Amino acid sequence: MKTYLPQIERRIIVRPNQTYGILNYDADNAYPQRMLELVGASPTAKDCWNKRAKFIAGNGFEEADLGKQVINSKGLTLAKLLKAIASDKALFSGFGIHVNYNANFKIASVNYVKFEDIRMGDTDCAETADKYAIYFDWGRKTWKNIMRSKITFLDKYNPDPEVITKQISAAGGWEQYKGQLFYFNPEVDDYPLIEADSVWEDFETEAGIKIFNNREVITGFLPSTMLFMPSRREEADNAGPDMGDEPYSNVPSQLEKDLGTFQGAKSAQKIIVIEYEDEASKPEFKPYAIQNNDKLFESTERSVEARIIKGFSVPKELINSEKTSGLSNGGEKKQAIREFNDNTAPERLEIAETFAEIFGRFYTSINPSGNWNIIPVPADVADDNAGILAGSSINQLLLSNLPTANKTAILIHAYGFKPAEAEAMTN
Repeated sequence: MKTYLPQIERRIIVRPNQTYGILNYDADNAYPQRMLELVGASPTAKDCWNKRAKFIAGNGFEEADLGKQVINSKGLTLAKLLKAIASDKALFSGFGIHVNYNANFKIASVNYVKFEDIRMGDTDCAETADKYAIYFDWGRKTWKNIMRSKITFLDKYNPDPEVITKQISAAGGWEQYKGQLFYFNPEVDDYPLIEADSVWEDFETEAGIKIFNNREVITGFLPSTMLFMPSRREEADNAGPDMGDEPYSNVPSQLEKDLGTFQGAKSAQKIIVIEYEDEASKPEFKPYAIQNNDKLFESTERSVEARIIKGFSVPKELINSEKTSGLSNGGEKKQAIREFNDNTAPERLEIAETFAEIFGRFYTSINPSGNWNIIPVPADVADDNAGILAGSSINQLLLSNLPTANKTAILIHAYGFKPAEAEAMTN
């Protein structure tokens, strides 16, 4: 019996790059940069990313004032480091932390490294194996070519003094030693996909809908029209410099310039005057019908938004909070917060364990209790939002001509007030 295997293309391709001594993060070595641009262009994806990052970082550390501790000479605090790596963890599922040591093999400074700037060293290359390459422009947005001289290679995190001694010797001494990188990666010898990689095409779709709507506004929602006019003979432009092999310049006519200024949201409902000498030279405008895509775009936008929210595993009540019931007890949103706190608990635990590992080897004792737990987002934040939504309706109810007993019953059953509270309000 022949087995059928569906042909599903791999999301990323990891291959050695001998030029830079790294493993490429996808065929173009720019997967993280691509995903960042797509997420940034999609309002729903950006919102989901921010929500995940907020819940992973929670309300900071349980230990009071621990977040204010400074961990390097640049003034980076633990609170800022937590927020930065929580953001990377929320999207890329990983993060990077650079550490450096003093002569006593204690960690003397800690720095945040953007996850998208990190590439794994080529395991088949002796010079870059067990190292990580840090570069600020793998996506080549700033420079056309990657400058090999500006790539920084850091050793893999290993606090063993013997390992550090060997790394220092290989680097040429303490002055040349650049430290180590703690690279948190959920994959083994591979690069991770972003949290919502399964729906990244929807990021692009939502961005396309946004661009389409913007163009409709810029063109003033003008219907598609064809302009018929007599062909014009190109005249030599003798006023300009020598054009070489192109003696004629296609200069727009005055009519074309006028039509260009006539379009756009700021030019809506203006009058344009077109002069012509005879009927043969009269321009003719003919609108042509196109399919009405309003409802199609609306349904597509809703389905795309739903898939993006699902891809990030964010409760829809936290993204579309205005569409929830708005009861005074904030029941739906409270439950969503509790569920999302449970879903992101493993990420908070992983970060807490990382902090315990790194700062347990810090040159000063910045957390004597050893408690690195992160406070989840409290569910009672839903009370204020829900109360605002319900406040107007409650005021209208209390000012209405309904009997007191009816008002009391509505406050109890519809808005969740206790009988004593409802009676006090209506009396």
